Amino acid sequence: MQYVTTDVLIIGSGAAGLSAAVYAAESGAEVIVVDKGASAKSGSTVGAVQIAGLGPWSMPEDSTAAYSRDILESGRGLSDPSLTEVLARDIEERLADLQKWGLKLDENEHQRVEVTKTSGHNISRSISARKGKSGLGILQTLFKQAKTYHNLSYWSDLITLEIAVNNGKAAGACVYNLKENELYWIGSNAVILAAGGIGQLFSITSNPVQATGDGFALGLEAGVSLLDLEQIQFYPVSLLTPPSLAGLCMSFYHLGKLFNTRGERFMKHYEPQTMEDTTRDKLAIAIAREITAGRGTPNGGVWLDATGVIDDIKTYFPHEYNICTERGVNLEKEWVEIGPAAHFIMGGIAVNANGETSLAGLYAAGETAGGLHGGNRLGNNALSECIVFGKRAGEHAAAKKYKARPSPLPSDIPAKSKWIVDVIRAAPKGEFRPVILKDKIRRVLDTSLGVTRSNENLTNGWDTLASIQKQMENVHLTVPAAGYSREVLEFIEVQHMIETAKAFLSAAKTRTESRGAHFTIDYPDTSDEIRHTTTFIMDGRITSRYEPKEYQS
Repeated sequence: MQYVTTDVLIIGSGAAGLSAAVYAAESGAEVIVVDKGASAKSGSTVGAVQIAGLGPWSMPEDSTAAYSRDILESGRGLSDPSLTEVLARDIEERLADLQKWGLKLDENEHQRVEVTKTSGHNISRSISARKGKSGLGILQTLFKQAKTYHNLSYWSDLITLEIAVNNGKAAGACVYNLKENELYWIGSNAVILAAGGIGQLFSITSNPVQATGDGFALGLEAGVSLLDLEQIQFYPVSLLTPPSLAGLCMSFYHLGKLFNTRGERFMKHYEPQTMEDTTRDKLAIAIAREITAGRGTPNGGVWLDATGVIDDIKTYFPHEYNICTERGVNLEKEWVEIGPAAHFIMGGIAVNANGETSLAGLYAAGETAGGLHGGNRLGNNALSECIVFGKRAGEHAAAKKYKARPSPLPSDIPAKSKWIVDVIRAAPKGEFRPVILKDKIRRVLDTSLGVTRSNENLTNGWDTLASIQKQMENVHLTVPAAGYSREVLEFIEVQHMIETAKAFLSAAKTRTESRGAHFTIDYPDTSDEIRHTTTFIMDGRITSRYEPKEYQS
């Protein structure tokens, strides 16, 4: 086991992690960023198309107050007003920083920043870079800036096993080096969780392979609370075929028309005033209800007709158009099969405006954090959240650094990490390979935690997860004597996936109403009283409460 110390340890190198790293390093702290994939090249940020924000390009009627109001309205009463205000207030400065560091925003024929409308925003405020490859552009800009700091280092192919907690404070993390097959303990004065989302817990998702819910499991086991975990956003209009494009988001859905197998434009029954140009939660639920009613396509979706708006798609969404064309999807002449795909988690670790959790020294930012989006995330607010709150978490964590370096952690390995490492070193030849267990977890959540839910399915899902957890004791691992093992990574990811899935099921079972992205047939109505679910570990068990929430300040 190797020991390393630093001021700030950041877990994840997407937009939130890199933003935190840049601003923490700029503040003078020594920073280490670890990522289970390639630094600055993995995670959901890479595929993000646009970013919502304010700037010199904004519409005359737009303002921080208007932006904040749109987020609050979209959140169905669950958004923390202090977080929405910070996002709306800080986003212009963060975008200005990115431009200063070299990011070039896409412009129209008049050499002005191109601003487009996105469903749910009452005012056009979506912009882009790199012709629809905004996430990639932001990552590369942040990474380039990060390399100017001598006090910032990156470690790729390290997956975190657990957060170290000493004397009631986060003191670093226990991580496994997948290339060296070696355990590391990294001692630090502060830890920032920016590990991304949970899409890989479902069969159809827009998320990359890294999105296995690691940050939620790590936070939960460190003793912090998770907020409104039942609020999972399914991107309503995602390709179902061909398999190589399954889960690809069609961002232009508000321009097209949706039909069921009867040839009926069904949104007239759900949102007659806005039709397809509505928020993602409402659209996903409407599509799911059509499918459940037997009016779905052969692959379990509905039809999207974009044939009449091809010029607009080519102009404003060229990246998606080009990908479809390259893979044989002819948007100009054909209707395409689409359906909801696991996309984003609005809930997450409870934080305040500086990313602080209830555990001293532990921060969360980006999709791992909860409280901003409430019951529905507005389109293109994901990148905005990452750069705004990544910066705040990084600076605040750096300000907490001590004059003395952190002490090396104790030599005793925590029980969970010890068990994981012992299993890996034993290279057991049991019945279940990790990839099979992953598929089992996905089937459980597809059934129990999809767009529409029921208490029966949630209970059955919990029981099935318990049996899958038991199968972890009979796992089959191929561990090379030296070098990287994908199977070892998946074994550790399964640990995080099971813990995260149980927490999400617990929260969903606790909410006794339908609100935002949570729709249950047992409680189809929305209550007049706004309550939050809070999920935590008590006496070794995952449990949830349903109660009014006083946000941290």
